[in-house]
Amino acid sequence: NGAEIVFNPSATVGELSEPMWPIEARNAAIANSYFVGSINRVGTETFPNPFTSGDGKPQHIDFGHFYGSSHFSAPDASCTPSLSRHRDGLLISDMDLNLCRQLKDKWGFRMTSRYNLYADLLAQYLKPDFEPQVISDPLLHKKSS
Repeated sequence: NGAEIVFNPSATVGELSEPMWPIEARNAAIANSYFVGSINRVGTETFPNPFTSGDGKPQHIDFGHFYGSSHFSAPDASCTPSLSRHRDGLLISDMDLNLCRQLKDKWGFRMTSRYNLYADLLAQYLKPDFEPQVISDPLLHKKSS
């Protein structure tokens, strides 16, 4: 819709998601030719009563450490240094919004995209009776003698 900056506020914890945090933002910035402001909470919030997350682990009083690391990603794959993992901070950055249009024109992602085809394929995949086409190389399943 012509956005030049998209903000992604988050409250994310965990070792599994932290390595993906800068990659996801950078990917979104490149694919959509806009800047992404990735904002994540910092610290640990505790609650007065222990609770369980339904994962079979013992009760606890917090969700884990919110790893912060807020940053901006640009459509040319560059990004600012991240803020702290442990302290609140303020990130101020200059952005050339003309870069969005320049890269849209240069890379032509939207010009070569096939949204109608994508919509048709997605509609097929969402049908309850959908069966994916599986192609397998028989040489991979050949029994050795």
